[in-house]
Amino acid sequence: MNIQVVSRHLDDAYVESDLCTMFKRQSEQDHYLVPTHLGEGSIQRIPLRKGMELVWFDTAFSNGIQLDFDVQYPHLEISYTVSGKGVYEAAAQAHAFQLTSAVSSLTYMDGTRVHTEISSEERIRHMELRIDLNELDMILPELEPIKQHSFFCQQLAGVPDISLLIEQMQNCSYRGTLRNLFLEGKALELLAMHLSRLDDHPGECYTTKSKLNAHDIQSLYKAKEILDHTWIQPPMLSELARMACLNDYKLKLGFKELFGTTVFGYVRALRMNTARTLLEQGKVNISEATTMVGYSNMSHFSSLYKKTFGYNPSECGKK
Repeated sequence: MNIQVVSRHLDDAYVESDLCTMFKRQSEQDHYLVPTHLGEGSIQRIPLRKGMELVWFDTAFSNGIQLDFDVQYPHLEISYTVSGKGVYEAAAQAHAFQLTSAVSSLTYMDGTRVHTEISSEERIRHMELRIDLNELDMILPELEPIKQHSFFCQQLAGVPDISLLIEQMQNCSYRGTLRNLFLEGKALELLAMHLSRLDDHPGECYTTKSKLNAHDIQSLYKAKEILDHTWIQPPMLSELARMACLNDYKLKLGFKELFGTTVFGYVRALRMNTARTLLEQGKVNISEATTMVGYSNMSHFSSLYKKTFGYNPSECGKK
């Protein structure tokens, strides 16, 4: 199934487009249901202010979905995938970007076409913060370098602070105007996190700056997927490189370039995020959490936890 959307401003996708006609709006809420012949689930749109909105996807498609966006205005987007798979690429770009779990993407586009494919292999749970820069009443010098391009993408994998922000936004208990106030604050915090990392992880235009070829990129995503399933007892770096069909050097440098973190940093982030969730649920103590996420030394685990989140695991319930 192919869906076409021409967008001249943020609201265009919801007015007289394939997306609007195929996905039924539920009553007067900004809630869109997936038609039964395509699958099941819903898309929720939350306007935060003029030119800024949050969109939550919780969908399962019977077959793969293809979307073609013709973006004709300066559009900034931060997306985060909780589960599910997909891929997107801009016209005339040599690099395709993956939608995959625990990856947060900062994407800028203006006057370009973007092709997206959503896999039907698993349910997709995904968030997008969308900003029309024509309407954003803020001066952000950090955006100027990326606005020199018609398309830009920065991806960050397994960043605990970002994962925590997404959870807080998803589990917001406020209603009405207080909900919007809370979500807008968290959205701006998320934007600040990404912009603060632009200098550290430039990775802007893979067409001109990256030494990674298509095979390298595909292999690095495979390495990440292996770690997603083995992070409690991950393979040695040399073994991971062999499994992903890369050499050690390309795995270490390429992983950092593509995902903004090292292999070890990614594994540690997955462990810390899981440990925090376990401790917040109150079903395990610190010693049990230490063992469950792959550590044998509780003191070492506690030190890493505090370094990651800024407080001790014993304070998790209070936080």
